[in-house]
Amino acid sequence: MKETENSQQSGNSLPRDSDKALITTDLPALALELKGEENWQKTGRGSRTIYKSETMRILLNVMQAGSEIKPHQAPGPISVQVIEGSIRFNTETETVVLTKGQLLTLQEHVRHSVEALEEAAFLLTVSPLTSKR
Repeated sequence: MKETENSQQSGNSLPRDSDKALITTDLPALALELKGEENWQKTGRGSRTIYKSETMRILLNVMQAGSEIKPHQAPGPISVQVIEGSIRFNTETETVVLTKGQLLTLQEHVRHSVEALEEAAFLLTVSPLTSKR
């Protein structure tokens, strides 16, 4: 079996709309890199797109304890998977605390916000809905 070259991605040049069939990412290394960036110091948050196509986006988000993402809505269904720490995920009707290893899904166009209860990292997957023809 042939090994793919440069399949390990950990930082600056993560593929977007990549033609590669297989892409791997070292999430702990990327989270550490994001925590070293200026945005982390200024806002208490950081984010990096790991993969982007017309049908799916995957982002790694890091947040300092007490930081928040203000209420907003996504253009398609999302999933949130905590890989470090804990977050509070709020919609207008529900609140859930997620810790390492937990996953939630949310339908499109539902207003929500996120608060880091402790230093946290999570994967956000968005599947934007295609416009109706």
